[in-house]
Amino acid sequence: MRATVAVHGSEAQRDVDAWLAAALSERRAVIVENPFAEVQVPDDVSLTRLGGACPCCLGQLPLRVALVRLVRSQRPDAVLLLLTGAEHADRVRALLADGSLGVRFIVE
Repeated sequence: MRATVAVHGSEAQRDVDAWLAAALSERRAVIVENPFAEVQVPDDVSLTRLGGACPCCLGQLPLRVALVRLVRSQRPDAVLLLLTGAEHADRVRALLADGSLGVRFIVE
């Protein structure tokens, strides 16, 4: 399964739209770190919002639960994970790639 990690700031919708346009024929899912980010996705794309904790630090359990639920229920081919800050993006990418969250991703 492919995963893309992006830092969205105030342009979350633009990042989601660009990612969706690049992968039209796949089952896709979006996970947003900020529960208040203004993000809309088409009906055929799953959207999951995480709490405010950093997904690689305090929020690792919610990220793990969200990913396992998402993979079991939606079986996406590709996942976009939108982070609010860049300081932990490399660590989140490493967590996704090493399989320690219960799912092993090919991280882009």
